[in-house]
Amino acid sequence: MKHGLMRRAAFVAALLFAVPGGLWAAPQGLASGDLLQSYELLTTTYYSKVDVQAMLDGARKALNAELQRGGADPFLPAMRAKNGAGENVAQIAAEIVRAQDATHQPETALTYAAIRGMAGALGDQYTAFFTPDEYQKFNQALDPEKISGIGVLIEPDPATKYVRAFYVVPGTPADRAGIQSGDDFLTVNGTSTQGVKQEDAVKLLRGASGTVVRLQVQRNGASLGTLAVTRSDVQPPTVIYKMLADHIGYIALLTFGRDTPEQFGMALNRLNDQGVRGYVLDLRNNGGGYVDSAIDISSKFINNDRLLTVEERGSRVYTYQAPQIAVPLKPMTILVNRYTASASEITAGALQDDGVGVLVGEKTFGKGVMQQLTQLPDGAAIKITIAHYLTPKNRDINLKGIVPDFAVTENQGARFGDATNDAQLQAAIAILTKKIAATN
Repeated sequence: MKHGLMRRAAFVAALLFAVPGGLWAAPQGLASGDLLQSYELLTTTYYSKVDVQAMLDGARKALNAELQRGGADPFLPAMRAKNGAGENVAQIAAEIVRAQDATHQPETALTYAAIRGMAGALGDQYTAFFTPDEYQKFNQALDPEKISGIGVLIEPDPATKYVRAFYVVPGTPADRAGIQSGDDFLTVNGTSTQGVKQEDAVKLLRGASGTVVRLQVQRNGASLGTLAVTRSDVQPPTVIYKMLADHIGYIALLTFGRDTPEQFGMALNRLNDQGVRGYVLDLRNNGGGYVDSAIDISSKFINNDRLLTVEERGSRVYTYQAPQIAVPLKPMTILVNRYTASASEITAGALQDDGVGVLVGEKTFGKGVMQQLTQLPDGAAIKITIAHYLTPKNRDINLKGIVPDFAVTENQGARFGDATNDAQLQAAIAILTKKIAATN
């Protein structure tokens, strides 16, 4: 889900719910528990009133599609919405049994189809069901699992044709070995990297934790000899940072994962230790993530002021307030584009509204709603839109986006983060340089 945004992750495993008319137990099986819990969540947490009949029709339509896919004629009878959740879920469960008898498909697959049909019936592009595999991939995009390697992102060096370090993750074996961004790896364990495909070079660098990889390293044309680096388990970064010319700190947020605030704090500390004078915060192509992470990062620059106003179902409204923990204020520019969405827009909107920094680039995506992600009993999950949000100045950005203070079109063939081939970054640096000069 590229433009996903969650307020919180809930992990609920109950299979028994109190419903009108008494206590109703879900049929046996974890997938049946998924059905009951999904129904309850869709009907009680979705941010506007739900048409239960439309949900039942959506489940039936999805199950009939499974019948057709299995070579059977669609025959499932129409369901009629009842007052009780248990009665409605029982109707869907009965249709799943009929579909199973006709197609001999596993109950789990048919239950998943019914839940997906219910979620789709809401007509909300952000409310969605995930199978366990889909949920695992979704989580992997936000919170990548550790991999065994040396902790460096690589890219081809266009001048030398060798593989070079694009980014060295702090605290990793590559960092401890003294490898720096821009270093060329001439050989990896004796194999030349010149002209080698990036994915093949990655395979050379990775290996079991505790094993040693030998790198012949070159920096600015000068040989550093051969470095022996011991591989370990490394957390792929969601934050990339570096110091640009004139002590301008560049920080790119790739997503808003659970660990992103911690990585962001480390980037701020390291740049501050190097004498940073101002920041370029890059939110381009960042499709969002956890709202708590966006609020945490925004609060690093905003003291005791509003960060976000949230409107939930039933006209419940509350406001996130920044604590008094902001870092010393320095000039800032924020890069955005049409793929800056969701949690990224929360941060961009808060920083713009509070006057912390100016936005440079293109109008953002325009996703002003929030989702709650709930893991279901058998490892599947359901994501439901639960709220609408406004920026600190009560701007509604949904389907509108945020207009940058300085509109700059992306140049053809841009390499984000490369000040020599990134027109938007060049503009952000020029604006920031003037701001820094004005503060002196």
